[in-house]
Amino acid sequence: MIIVVAAIAAVLSVPLTGRSLAPLAGLSLRRSWLIALALCTQVIITVVAGIPNWLGESLHVVTFGLAAGFVWANRRLPGMVLIAVGGGLNLLAIAANGGTMPASASAWRRAGLATDVDQFENSHVIRHARLPWLGDLFAVPKGWPLANVFSVGDVFIVIAIACFLHVWCRRSSAPAGDPATAPPLVTAG
Repeated sequence: MIIVVAAIAAVLSVPLTGRSLAPLAGLSLRRSWLIALALCTQVIITVVAGIPNWLGESLHVVTFGLAAGFVWANRRLPGMVLIAVGGGLNLLAIAANGGTMPASASAWRRAGLATDVDQFENSHVIRHARLPWLGDLFAVPKGWPLANVFSVGDVFIVIAIACFLHVWCRRSSAPAGDPATAPPLVTAG
């Protein structure tokens, strides 16, 4: 959820820099159904109560495969390499811990998250976690909107999304009257 909110903030930052979001209308993403399926699956396994851990953990890892397919299909777009790095860091931590992102106990407490070990949680405090430095180390504190934890990989992904948006929207949205985009002067000879 943190990535989604940060991505929305990145979109909103484009007009703040004097650029238009219009170039996004011409963006053609390949295999967008893969990322849609990955995101929907992550929402379902996170929100629906009663999903057993074994099923949630397996589906969680599968969503990264779906997302990797989307990233590969769109690898020539700006920022996709950085998105792949962030997703890869997250996948490493999740796969090393059986399908759950390890969370720092202090970040978990700062975010004020409840613990329910009877059902799947995509992120959780794990005793003796493997690769804990790649886990959810940072927190949006309790009391703030959307309090939650997030990882280094998530930070990479959000930076990549912001870079992509600003590069893509710069392509054909130069401000009117910008000398760099004015047609060349033709003189009668």
